[in-house]
Amino acid sequence: MKLSRVINVLSEYTRAQLYAVSSIKKPADLHLLWGPLHARTKWGIGAKNFSLYSLADVPRATWDKYLVNEPLKTRYARITTLEARKLADDKVLFHDHCRAHGVATAPILALVTPGERAGTAIPHVYSPAAMARLFVPGRYFLKPSDGSHGKGNFSLCVDADGLHWSGRHGTYEDFFSYCAEILQRTSALIVQPCLMNHQAIRDITHARGLSTIRVVTFRKGDAIDVAAACLRIVVGDSEVDNFSHGESGNLVSAIDVESGRLITAIGSRSRRWPRMVDVPHHPASKARILDVRMPHWDEVIALVRKAHGTIGGLHTVGWDVAITTDGPLIVEANWRYDVDILQVAYKKGFREVIDGYIAT
Repeated sequence: MKLSRVINVLSEYTRAQLYAVSSIKKPADLHLLWGPLHARTKWGIGAKNFSLYSLADVPRATWDKYLVNEPLKTRYARITTLEARKLADDKVLFHDHCRAHGVATAPILALVTPGERAGTAIPHVYSPAAMARLFVPGRYFLKPSDGSHGKGNFSLCVDADGLHWSGRHGTYEDFFSYCAEILQRTSALIVQPCLMNHQAIRDITHARGLSTIRVVTFRKGDAIDVAAACLRIVVGDSEVDNFSHGESGNLVSAIDVESGRLITAIGSRSRRWPRMVDVPHHPASKARILDVRMPHWDEVIALVRKAHGTIGGLHTVGWDVAITTDGPLIVEANWRYDVDILQVAYKKGFREVIDGYIAT
């Protein structure tokens, strides 16, 4: 192991140990002195996840209920066909699949690519002149066709003064050059309109960025079960709603699947290390988060069930759904979705839920 890696691991365990020790309030809590190491050796829960899951604040008897992302994704892979994985991973293929099956999905206006891509009717953009014809004044959202976790996503504003993106301002030629650099790392940039959340969600966030819902479904015989859902809540001027273990500054809120109501609201005190706390009111808008019912909730449930039903090779999916002014739209399908955001949002381990649907 490289020295830099050793130093990083030691730093993480020091942080986790400090959190654990600070949580000791009575003699029965003394087990926390070796808590982070015990969680790692017994259940494979590392130092960062020890803090992320607030294990020092829950009974030790529940620690074995928590899962870690990567081993779980290996289990997902064993029950997912290669064809289904390719469909879910390729945002263009997935978009066209949804359109063909009447599943409401976020529209794709064009693809910025270095060359023609066969098999799709979505317009391609190869030059600054083509961009000028496509981008009428307004706001757009661009993301790599093979991206994940919001990496590489950015917005574009077109107005009378030119183009504005990623803190820059320039001409179509400037923007095309910027895109050309990105295309060295991905096969295409997807161009979408900037979607706007339903007013009920904007009343919470007061944000321009889109807050989406992660809905997890499982195939059970001929039925599609909805096992969990959470709202990723944008805070401030962020263009993406990713929670990123609290490092983004955004929040996550668990949703009661039956009613569609927000039942928790969680954030981190620090962006440098997860120190999870309840955040019942939005930090910027001061609006209350708890008990707000998600609009169009019955439609959200019906939409993800319909979408899952069209892809037979997927046993479980983490759907990203945007509830817009016109109703819910599926943004992405994730066959290897992270479990950590669910465990943070619901304040519990998901081993029993997952094991109930997926054989070990």
